[in-house]
Amino acid sequence: MPEQKNVVVAVRCRPMNSREKQRGAQVLVSMDKQQTTLQQPALDEATAASTTGSKRSGGRRHRSYNFDYSYWTAGSSSDPRYASQETVFNDIGQAVLGHALSGYHCCVFAYGQTGSGKSYTMMGGSGRDAGLIPRISQQLFARIGSECQQDKRLSFRVEVSYLEIYNERVRDLLNPLSSESLRVREHPSLGPYVEDLTKAAVSTYSEMLAHMIQGNKARTVAATNMNATSSRSHAVFTVVVTRRTADPDNDDQATERVSRISLVDLAGSERANSTMATGVRLKEGARINQSLAALGKVISALADQQKKLSLDQNGSSSQQQQQNARFVPYRDSVLTWLLKDSLGGNSRTFMIATISPADHSETLSTLRYADRAKHIVNVATVNEDATVKMVRQLKEEIAELRRRLAEAVPAEPGFGASTGSGHELEEQLAADEKLVAELNQSWEEKLHRTQTLQQEREQALQALGIAVDMNRQGLGVGLHAPRDIPHLVNLNEDPLMSECLVYNIKPGTTVVGCHSDEAESGADIQLGGDVAPRHCFFDYDLDTGVLTVHPVADNLVLVNGQRIGQPMQL
Repeated sequence: MPEQKNVVVAVRCRPMNSREKQRGAQVLVSMDKQQTTLQQPALDEATAASTTGSKRSGGRRHRSYNFDYSYWTAGSSSDPRYASQETVFNDIGQAVLGHALSGYHCCVFAYGQTGSGKSYTMMGGSGRDAGLIPRISQQLFARIGSECQQDKRLSFRVEVSYLEIYNERVRDLLNPLSSESLRVREHPSLGPYVEDLTKAAVSTYSEMLAHMIQGNKARTVAATNMNATSSRSHAVFTVVVTRRTADPDNDDQATERVSRISLVDLAGSERANSTMATGVRLKEGARINQSLAALGKVISALADQQKKLSLDQNGSSSQQQQQNARFVPYRDSVLTWLLKDSLGGNSRTFMIATISPADHSETLSTLRYADRAKHIVNVATVNEDATVKMVRQLKEEIAELRRRLAEAVPAEPGFGASTGSGHELEEQLAADEKLVAELNQSWEEKLHRTQTLQQEREQALQALGIAVDMNRQGLGVGLHAPRDIPHLVNLNEDPLMSECLVYNIKPGTTVVGCHSDEAESGADIQLGGDVAPRHCFFDYDLDTGVLTVHPVADNLVLVNGQRIGQPMQL
C-alpha cells in the first residue's frame, strides 16, 4: 500500500571557521533536542535601537524552528549535545538503508550556504570523519551479506552512477572520456533519467569506493573567499539495489524489488559580495543560485499544494489558492527535473540543512528553506513487479482460504468473494489456484500454449470447411472455403456482394430448404426467399468424391441454367 510521509528534515550547525573567529563573530544558533533557535546579532539590535529609540522588551529577538533532527556540531566533541558523523548516520543513514532494502526509493540531499558543511556531511573525510555516502555504501553490503546468510533464497544486484550538474549541464563522473553534456529525458513510468549515463555494476564496497573516489576527482571544485574547496556543481551519487527472492514452489518465478538511493550534494548558495567572486566564478555562482532558486520554488509549490489539501478538507480554500497550487515548476532547472520523484513523488526523502553559527542572514534563509520543505508529502510505494506482487497476494489469499476450509469457518470480507458456505470457499480457492498457475507460466510455456491454440483453431476451421491463407512469413491473410470440399456460394448483381456466403456440403446427405417449424427434419442449409422447407438434398460420397443433387417434388433446381427434375451427378 502507498504510504504518505513528510520529507524528513534535519538541521546541522557546523563549528566556527578561522575567518569567523578572526573577526570575533558571535554564536547566534542554539539547539535543544529538535528545536533550533536563531538569535538576532547584537549589532543589528543596536542599530535598530538607535533607529527606533528603544530596544525590544525581553532582550534580543530570536526565531525558533522545530525539525525532525537538530544536530549541534559547533561545540566540543565532549559536549553531550555534539552530533558526530556516526550520529547523523545512525539517524538518517540507517533509515535510508532500511527503506531501500524494503523496496522504497530514497533520497538524501544536503542544502546550505557555501562552506556550511554540506560536502563534509555527505562525503566527509576518512575514518571517523566519513560522511553519509561512504557509510551508507559500506553498510549496504554489510546488510546484504547478513540478509543473504539468513535467507538463502535472497540475491542482490547493485549498480552505481555518479553525475554532476555544472552550469546546467550534466556530466558523467564515472566516464573520463565523456566530455559532452548528457541529455535528460523523461519516461512515462521511470520518470526523469539521464541518457547514456554510466551504470557500473559492483559486488563489493571496495569496488563502489573506487568509483566514488574516481568521481570525486573529476568533480568541479574551486576556491572562493568563503570556502577554499567550494563545490561548483551539484553532485548526485545513485545506487540501484535489486533484491531478488526465489520462489520455493517455482524456480522460474522470483520476487524482485528495485530501489534507488539518490545521495545529492548540492552546491552552496552564495553572495557575490561575500565570496568576492569574479569572471568564471561569478558566472558559476549565478548558475548555482539560479538552480537553487528553482529548487526553492518547487519546495514552496509543493508546500502550497499540501496547504491547499488541508484547506480543501476544511472547505476554506479559495479559487486563487487552487490555481496557484496546481503547477509545480520542475523543469525550470535540470536539478529539480532530476529530483522530481524525490520531491513530492515516489520516494522516502531526507533533507539535511547545514548552517553557519555566525551568519544571521544566510542561516535564516536556510532555516526558512528547511521549514517549508518539511511540509512536503511524498507517496512512497514498494517497487516490485506488478505480476509478482499479484502472485504473492493470491498465495496469501489461498493460504487463508485453505485455513478456513480446514476450520470450516467462512472467510472474512476482503478475501475474494467468499463470505458464506464451504462450497463457495472451494470455488474461490480453485479460481485463485488457477489464476496463480496462469501467472506463474514462463514465457516458453505461454509461447507453446499459443502455438497449440493456433493449431487447434486451424483444425476447428478445417472441420467447418474453412481454410486460412498464409503468406511467406506464415501469417494469416484471409479465410476461404477449401477447394477440395464442395460448397455453395451466393450470387448477387453487385460483384462485391457475390460469394460472401459459403455453405459447405458435408459428407453424406445435406438437406437444403427454408426454416419451418412444420418440417419433419430441419434443413442443414437454410435459405430465404421462395424456397420449400425441403427443397432438395445433396449426396456426397467422401471416398469416391461423387456429389449428386436430388430435387424434391417439383421444386425449382437449376444446373448450369437448365432445370432438372431427376437426380444429377455434379
